[in-house]
Amino acid sequence: MIMLTHDRPKAGYIDVGDLKIYYEDHGVGWPLVLLHGGLTTGDMMWGDRVPALAQYFRVIVPDSRGHGRTNNPAGTLNYSQMADDVAGLISALGLIRPTIIGYSDGAQIALELGLRHPDQMTALILGGVVTQPTTQYLAALGDMGFSQPGQLDFDQFERVYPEFFDTIKTAHAHVYGPEYWRRFFLQISELWLGLPTYADEALATILVPSLIITGDRDETGSLDESLRLYRLLPKAELAVIPDADHSAGESELFWGAVQDFLIRHVA
Repeated sequence: MIMLTHDRPKAGYIDVGDLKIYYEDHGVGWPLVLLHGGLTTGDMMWGDRVPALAQYFRVIVPDSRGHGRTNNPAGTLNYSQMADDVAGLISALGLIRPTIIGYSDGAQIALELGLRHPDQMTALILGGVVTQPTTQYLAALGDMGFSQPGQLDFDQFERVYPEFFDTIKTAHAHVYGPEYWRRFFLQISELWLGLPTYADEALATILVPSLIITGDRDETGSLDESLRLYRLLPKAELAVIPDADHSAGESELFWGAVQDFLIRHVA
């Protein structure tokens, strides 16, 4: 049964191997783990939504490896590594099969988590996820200035996202200082341009209830990508947000679909 609670948030660090993961812990009840997108932090992506969720659930909001207040001793980023980080976080916090909600890079990490650690979750919500580096995906990255792994046209990125560019510099300076953003962007370019192609056979092994959400105009992931997941995952559901691009996660329709899914699939 879903219970209404009052939020008493906690924040701190937990060690997972040599990683010090920063996370916030809100509410009580069935655990939700919220995984943010690339270039953002947990608070940047989820801060406005956490209070409502924390009335009914325990909401865990980590900063991913190398993002925000979480360190990155490896100096590299890849989705399998980051999925293992989340599995370690789940174990370290003693969570029992939480529901995982990921958007954009957070959804890529959640997808890897479903493949690598299938017993660690009770359900998946994947927003803005892709399963292969399609022509559309690569073109969208190129428009931002990401054309080669380990490289970025900083001027082009700043022209496209002038305000976000400054926010990124500040949000990720906590561990490695004010010039870290330069290394961080290059690691992100390797992450995004190193997106693997997932085989049908592998995706079909994700057996937990899964909600696939996409904007019908998402510039990085086509409807075909979401339909592929919907058809391959045995317990998948599909929600398409009309007139929405890769920012579909900000839509009230998105959160209505999430709420409906949680009501039906959370103990």
